[in-house]
Formats: sequence, C-alpha cells, structure tokens
Amino acid sequence: MSDARVWDFDTYPWVDDDYDGRMRRIERLCYDETLDALPSLAEVLPGALVLDIGTGTGNSALPFLERGCRVVGVDPSIRMLSQARAKMAAWPGRFTVLLVPDPFLNLPFAPATFDAITSAYAIHHLDDAAKAQAAREVHRVLKPGGVLAVADTMFRDEAHKAEALRAHADMEDEYQPLLTTFPSLFEQAGFLVRLHQIGELVWVLTGRR
Repeated sequence: MSDARVWDFDTYPWVDDDYDGRMRRIERLCYDETLDALPSLAEVLPGALVLDIGTGTGNSALPFLERGCRVVGVDPSIRMLSQARAKMAAWPGRFTVLLVPDPFLNLPFAPATFDAITSAYAIHHLDDAAKAQAAREVHRVLKPGGVLAVADTMFRDEAHKAEALRAHADMEDEYQPLLTTFPSLFEQAGFLVRLHQIGELVWVLTGRR
C-alpha cells in the first residue's frame, strides 16, 4: 500500500451541492441505471440489512430503501455524508450513515452482520493489494449466502483502459478494475463470482458468500 494514492474528498471543489447532478451528467457512467439495478443483482428482500460502502451522498442506498431494505452507509467524506444525512429524514429508522476512514478495509462491524453488501463507483480508489484486502473484509461481515454487488467503470485489460482514457478526456487514470484480474480477487476470498454489464464501460461484479 506504500505506493497507493490518497484521496481526501473533503478538499475537492467538486464535492458540492451539485455532486449528484454531476454524476448523472457523465453519460458513460450509466449512473441511475446502474444504481437501480443493484438491489436485484444483490438479490435482496424487503427487510434485508444492507451495507453500502462508499455511500457518498446516499444515492446508492436509495434503491435498496425503496425495495424495503434497511441500509447502513459508510464513507470517509464528512461533506458527502452531510448530504446523505439530509436524505435520511425520508427513511426514519431504516437509513443510517457512519463516517469510516477506511470503509473497504476496516469495517466496524461483527462477522456475518449483513444480508447484502453493495458499493458503487468507489472501489477504483483501491489498488489491487487493497482490493484483495477489501474482498476479505466484506466476506467477513457478509452473512453466509449473502450477495455482494460492486459497480464501477471496468476495463477488459490495460490496453482497453488506455484506449478509454484517450477517448474520454475527463476520465482520470485511477485503479479501475480490470476484468482479467478483478474477479479472481473475490474468488480467492471465497465468493462465487458473476459479472453483469450495464453500459459500455460499466460492470457490476456480484459475489455470493
């Protein structure tokens, strides 16, 4: 992890009141379509307890809440969580958020706590070593038989990533998952993995514990 980048979202000018709108305006993210697909891909039932890692402003939690789930959202950004808390009022007793500095790597929950776990557009902030650690950590807090659903921009391989970076001037070179290596990190942690394509560059990895 010594060469891993560090993100401090609370210092970025784009973490503002228009963050939600900005995400929706990036067409390649298929933002609402992807978030809406997550509850079905995670196979949740009403009443399920769901962990949303990197919940940000809470948008990724909303489709689960609308499905009748209870959601705990964790995120390292105070500014994003302030917006998520504003959305909590619509879901009294069913949506809570927690400030967690390392939400993928150090989850403050007991083993086998959650019926399902989701994360949208967040795991690209982890390098491969951290992704492998995250796979083990989410496996720890997910109940046996539970499903993990992770959505993000993903590429076939490094050549595909380089091509996409050239095609999209606003796309940052981050630790975006590669389909050649990303699934195996979760298989090694004990998940039965499937891949689901949402858009040209957007995939959801599901893993059953």
